[in-house]
Amino acid sequence: MENNIEIQKKDLKKLLFLLIDKLENSSNNKFSLEKDLYWNIPDEELYDVYKDPKDLTIGSLVEDWEFLQKILIKEREVIGYDFNKISNILKSIEHSLIN
Repeated sequence: MENNIEIQKKDLKKLLFLLIDKLENSSNNKFSLEKDLYWNIPDEELYDVYKDPKDLTIGSLVEDWEFLQKILIKEREVIGYDFNKISNILKSIEHSLIN
């Protein structure tokens, strides 16, 4: 069973700004990510929920953040894969905002 979702760019942008507002309104000025390593599942396995993933690899929040910081210091341009990297960081921050 497949469900297709169409997301309007303007709606995604609006949601991202609302999330940024939530971040701004929190009392946290920085986030300590207590865990570094996580399971990384390739996309072709991630979205095939009827099979157990076989090709798990390990990702690192430290490496993700170092990769993203290169954008901030203008060592590289933004690329599509940065959405993946920032999503890993945001998942970890989400836990610190809830707890």
